[in-house]
Amino acid sequence: MLGVTARVTKVETRARQAEEARDGLTTSLNQVKADRDWMRDQGIGHIVGTILDAPENVAVVNELKECARRAGFKADTEGLYAAAVDAYNNLSLFAIEDIEKRLEAEDCVDRLRLLYERPEEEEEGEEEEAASGAKEDAGTSGTKEN
Repeated sequence: MLGVTARVTKVETRARQAEEARDGLTTSLNQVKADRDWMRDQGIGHIVGTILDAPENVAVVNELKECARRAGFKADTEGLYAAAVDAYNNLSLFAIEDIEKRLEAEDCVDRLRLLYERPEEEEEGEEEEAASGAKEDAGTSGTKEN
C-alpha cells in the first residue's frame, strides 16, 4: 500500500508541475499575442509616423522638393537636385536609431509602448480641457440684433 501511495504522490506532483508549466506557457503566449496585436494595430503606424515626421527627414524632403521645383525651371539646377537626392538616400534619422535600439531589447514591444503611448493622466486632462472649451464656446453672445 505504501508503494502505491508514493507512486500516486509522484504522479500528482508531475501533473501539478505540468499544469503550472502549461499555465506559464499560456500566459507567455497571451503576452506574445497582445504584443503582436499592438505592433500591428499601433506600433507600426507610430514608427512610420516618427520616421516621416522626423525633423531630419522633413528638412531633406523639403530641400528635395525645392530642388525638384527649381530643376523644372532651370537646367543648371540639376546638380543641386542630384545632391539633394543623394543627401536623402544617405540620410540618418535619430528616430530610427532610437527605434532600432528599442527593438534590440528582449522587451522591445514594451519599450515601444513607452515611447508612443501617452500616460492616461495626460489623455484625461486633454479630454477635460476639450470638453470645457466646447462648453465655453457654446451659446450666444448675450446680445440680440434687431
